[in-house]
Amino acid sequence: MAVKTMKKNTGTGQFTAGWHELTIRTAVDGTWTDKAGVDKRTIQLTFENYPDGMNHMVFATHNKTTEEEFNISNLFRYACAGIIAVLNDPTGKDPVIQYDDEVNNLIGAHVNAFFYKRKSETDDKEYSKVFDLAPVAQETEHITWTTDDVDRLKHSVEKRYTKQHSVVVGNNSVDTVNLNTTSTNTTSDVKIPF
Repeated sequence: MAVKTMKKNTGTGQFTAGWHELTIRTAVDGTWTDKAGVDKRTIQLTFENYPDGMNHMVFATHNKTTEEEFNISNLFRYACAGIIAVLNDPTGKDPVIQYDDEVNNLIGAHVNAFFYKRKSETDDKEYSKVFDLAPVAQETEHITWTTDDVDRLKHSVEKRYTKQHSVVVGNNSVDTVNLNTTSTNTTSDVKIPF
């Protein structure tokens, strides 16, 4: 027998709960019919370096007062995708973003994705899922996302996640608080040969 060494950590952290910066690999238009029988637009996203099953579906959501769609619009805004111009509204106070909502404009765009662990109903294992998206800090011709902007939106997503998921599964963490932690302290007198 011989004395050997090996790396302590071998995982990449690619599927850990928390925030991950991703590149959109595919974006596919679709339709979903809600309980009331109303068809709603969806966009199915997959990400570079992740399997197709690690996807995210964005559903069209409308403001109840103005009836303006905002969820898919935010996807394009957060990804800085398809942005044509920033126009002034008639009052000059609230700029309006003009964009092309062709899904191919999303391909190659960078976004932050909040991963959480979800227990499978079939094999009782934990799998990573995308909860929601936020922009990455960047400056483009029409839109700028500062680190403060990104942090504010990430915090909003984390707060909504915590509100919707009162039951903690596995190693889900929000911000810097790990919701399921264990620690073990081990000491040894054995000398490491390097």
